Amino acid sequence: MKVAAAPISWGACEIPGWGELLPYERVLDEMAASGYAGTELGPPGFLPGDRRTLRAALDTRRLSLVGAFHPVPLHDPDRRREATSAALATARLLAELGATVLVLAADGDQRRDAVAGRVPADGSASLDDDGWQYAWTLVDRIARNAAELGLETAFHPHAASYVEAPHEIERLLGGTDPRLVGLCLDTGHVGYGGGDPAALARAHATRVRHVHLKDLRRALHANVVARGSGFRDAVGKGVFAPLGDGDLDLRGTLDVLRGAGYDGWLVVEQDVRLGITPGAAPLHHAHQSRTFVRDAIGA
Repeated sequence: MKVAAAPISWGACEIPGWGELLPYERVLDEMAASGYAGTELGPPGFLPGDRRTLRAALDTRRLSLVGAFHPVPLHDPDRRREATSAALATARLLAELGATVLVLAADGDQRRDAVAGRVPADGSASLDDDGWQYAWTLVDRIARNAAELGLETAFHPHAASYVEAPHEIERLLGGTDPRLVGLCLDTGHVGYGGGDPAALARAHATRVRHVHLKDLRRALHANVVARGSGFRDAVGKGVFAPLGDGDLDLRGTLDVLRGAGYDGWLVVEQDVRLGITPGAAPLHHAHQSRTFVRDAIGA
């Protein structure tokens, strides 16, 4: 397994008003100094849009571009053309820069943020049957086009989105083509949505194409869910922790992945809002999380 980082650990996020934003040069410098071998693209406009500039920025720091997180509006069929075009633009950039995976996720909205971490199991807040059919078709279509560019597609369950809870993850995986659509196992978001990352990895070992390794503070998570706080507020309170400081069974999850022969990227993440999340210290926590992975798997 190869170990990368992501700009979200330095507070770079696509959500407007998320928090302070550091210069990309500093973020890449600190990734490299912390011992990571790659990075994801981060939100649109964070890393240079010019291919040559971006390539040079990565090469001078000996970082690979691993992939990119790209949300799509699965709940809004009227945006199908826009969603497909935007995803393919991201896929083309990744292919040109030697990345290997397009990470798709569902967009969220206020309705879903209101039930983040507590999605009803009866499906009342989820996509309906027609919505799922549309979602499966769109994800398969994007994945097919990405495959033509030499990329794998991994779907990322995400808090406050339309694919978060365990029953939604199963429905997304059950309706998409396993030859085209794999799973991005984000341990933190799976845990936030009420799932067990190790159990999910075990149940769908052959579909894990990408991993976001993230830790979750369960007591804080339970508190924000009980209080009805939204996902952004939860991150602002520090619901995600440096690896090993939270409560998820990350070593057990890594053991499952190793036993299944997973040899892709582990992208270490800690969602933070700089200037808002208490105790946020990206460089220090990046070192701490990198040490955790090295101790856990020797990589």
